[in-house]
Amino acid sequence: MKGCNLCPRHCNIDRAVHQGICRARDYIRIASVVIHKGEEPPLVQGAGSGAIFFSGCPMRCEYCQNKEISHNNFGIPVETDQLAHYMIKLQRLGCSNINLVSPTHYTPWIIESLLQAREMGLDLPIIVNSSGYELVSTMQKWYEHAHIYLIDLKYGDNWAGRALSKVSDYWDIARRIISHVWEEVGPLEVDKQGRAIKGLIIRHLLLPDMLSNPFAVLEFIADISLNIPISIMSQYNPKYYTGDIENMKRPISKHEYQVVLDKATSLGFKTIYTQEIDSAGEYFPDFHASRPFGDYINLLIT
Repeated sequence: MKGCNLCPRHCNIDRAVHQGICRARDYIRIASVVIHKGEEPPLVQGAGSGAIFFSGCPMRCEYCQNKEISHNNFGIPVETDQLAHYMIKLQRLGCSNINLVSPTHYTPWIIESLLQAREMGLDLPIIVNSSGYELVSTMQKWYEHAHIYLIDLKYGDNWAGRALSKVSDYWDIARRIISHVWEEVGPLEVDKQGRAIKGLIIRHLLLPDMLSNPFAVLEFIADISLNIPISIMSQYNPKYYTGDIENMKRPISKHEYQVVLDKATSLGFKTIYTQEIDSAGEYFPDFHASRPFGDYINLLIT
């Protein structure tokens, strides 16, 4: 890690000395370990998904609901063997998978932890829960170790990535990664209990005024395969937005969300995961509810 290039930022820095844009150093830092019951249905069978939230992030999304973690690097440092023990604990608590949330900038260390956890008896599917802003070379490191790829496709153009996440090439990078992962792992597979065991799911968070360009997103995925499950999320919350785009300062409307669902249906996707939204767009009872991380650290990180 004397010249870190794990993500498309290509910081090329010595992480023993400096922080990159992701805010990470040369050790794992985790913000929370939770039994997550708010993910897509195939991911939460049994006790739930065993989610491990990693501190820092290569992207700087101005509307991130977890800025304390992603921007401010909230969390605690752990050794690889400690992380392996948390994985085993989640398995013993009945979780159906190990859900690695934003793992990119810790990839080599997490893989070492996974190898240690396998020796300790870990036999759950591993989820790479990604922003979509990835390098093929880094993603290739996961294929021997992870099974399920839960990938965001945040925007359908590069303008939105620049304006909202401070990256100039998101659309180009994310399309390349999704195509690559699809070729490697294929569609989602579930077992007889309905638990996901392998494959790709793509998420898209709808933004107000269609600023995420959702039609381009859906058409791109449809061109790859209608067998890719898509998760269309309504949970955008304007209170987290810190930029100056006026339309981003309101929730999405029920009409906006329905228009995107209609588009997905008309394209012929076989599986579409949806979220509820009220008519005012003020509260979203959904499958991916954000919860205060402080409530969970004392539960599992001991």
